[in-house]
Amino acid sequence: MNKFTLAACSIALFCACNNSPKPEKAPEQPTETISRPDNFAEDLTFLREFAKPAVLKDSTSKSAIAIIPEWQGRVITSSVEENGRSFGWLNYATIENGKIDEFSTYGGEDRFLTGPEIAPATDTAISPNSDSLIQHTALPAITAVKPLQQVTSAKGVTVFEGPIDLQSKSGHTLHNSITRTISLLSRRDLHNYLGADIHRSMRAVGFHSDNILINTGDHHWDTAYGTTSIRIRGSFPVTQSSIAIIPLRPGGTVESSAAPPKERLLIKNNMAFFRADGNLTAEIGVKQFSALNFMGLYDPEREVLTIVQFTLPRNPQFYLGETMEDNRAEVLTIRNNGPENPYARGRFLEVQSASPAALLKPNGRLQHFHRTIHLQGSEKHLSEITKKLFGVTVKELKATLP
Repeated sequence: MNKFTLAACSIALFCACNNSPKPEKAPEQPTETISRPDNFAEDLTFLREFAKPAVLKDSTSKSAIAIIPEWQGRVITSSVEENGRSFGWLNYATIENGKIDEFSTYGGEDRFLTGPEIAPATDTAISPNSDSLIQHTALPAITAVKPLQQVTSAKGVTVFEGPIDLQSKSGHTLHNSITRTISLLSRRDLHNYLGADIHRSMRAVGFHSDNILINTGDHHWDTAYGTTSIRIRGSFPVTQSSIAIIPLRPGGTVESSAAPPKERLLIKNNMAFFRADGNLTAEIGVKQFSALNFMGLYDPEREVLTIVQFTLPRNPQFYLGETMEDNRAEVLTIRNNGPENPYARGRFLEVQSASPAALLKPNGRLQHFHRTIHLQGSEKHLSEITKKLFGVTVKELKATLP
């Protein structure tokens, strides 16, 4: 299975050594060029040097999310409070460098792409505001990509819109209109989305993106003429003991081109447990016949449980592969970043949900939801959630991949 396609880039050398004694053993994961504050307020301070983040706050709690309008309405990070932990992974070095061809490696919790992505060997230029907005069938060229424009902003909700033209190898232009609505979810409503009660002592923040793509041209999209799909991708910081939890349908399996070591992946009782420590590049995916519409990420060091939910049609649909060269048709792809990745230095997990192929008639529309919820609390109270959603307590979860 192919890895996520990343735009080519160059990363600066690691921080210069100081006069302090060198450790006896080098860390497993190289540090970023700029150390990450891991704090929501400090992330915002940094981002304001390069963009204009908009902050949505929940009136029923202290939770907030930060959105970068000029980066296609990307939810860059979130927190349970202004000076709380920052739940999104940011590629500090790349953002500071401001490299155009590194735009897709800036990080963030919810960013919009279309797929499949272009092959890494091509020379096709990508707009700094496109985030790899690539269309299906052979190697495409982008004819006109404009940043999504913020059209409305109300309490807890921001809407972005914009046209995007994509051209297939055969010369057909796909005329698109995209609407992306970001909503901060109220703390008191989160239990409705989880189907589980949240203890009053737990801190929480949740948001979702409602993504709509419309065929504004006069030709039906198909695999012969050209088509695309919606991809939503998020990056989350992890620690040595973080575990991703992927529920499967009875008999379901996960896909991988290179099978992860046994100590990194366990499938038991229709549940896949995947080591998410940022120490080794490893990727797994789930096809629609094996997938359910949610997954989790637990970080025992930070006592944080992340739930990602997404649109998954009840009836089988046609899905596109991750790149032009494959036909994996995965609805969910999860990638543990490793130190060998030259494009994004850092300890993080990347999660991507995908819509079916946009086989649209003129004026036809495709809609895809993607929701992220972070819960921060004690092992006891987080266990009530993990037991309800995944059938295991936190203690049992930590024992799956010792």
